[in-house]
Amino acid sequence: MEENKKKVVERKLSKEDVERLEILQKSEEIKGEQLLLNLDSELVIENEVEKLLGQQIDDPVTKFQLYYHGLAKLLKDTLPKGKNYEDVRRIVYDEKNILINRGAKKDDKGIRGSDGRMAYLDDLERAIKIVANWTNKKGTPAELFMDFWDKNEELGYGHQD
Repeated sequence: MEENKKKVVERKLSKEDVERLEILQKSEEIKGEQLLLNLDSELVIENEVEKLLGQQIDDPVTKFQLYYHGLAKLLKDTLPKGKNYEDVRRIVYDEKNILINRGAKKDDKGIRGSDGRMAYLDDLERAIKIVANWTNKKGTPAELFMDFWDKNEELGYGHQD
């Protein structure tokens, strides 16, 4: 019978330890909520679960399909191939990557700090539509670059230096 009884452990707790435990116990009362200070320095309780409801949750499988079998394949199949056109592809890819990475540009070391394969689904779909429209009108690489450029301008993302 004694096995079923909870084990009581005696501890010497400092005043600070007791305060920490009280804070932790209070936090259990407001699960899914977060205490914040607003601009007027008032304590506000915000429900994190309610904020997440209605937001689109990204699906890794869909992202993979859109990035590799959609966007990357379309570009690979339609942009000029060969060593002579490496610069052309790089320039178009840089502008496309700024779009799908929500404005993230490469730094002086060539590091973007964001990965297009993890882009938001909406951004991947937007880029695919741009490429699909471009292929339908049989445009040039310069026109595709300008389509990405215009969308980046519209969204206030800027461009790769």
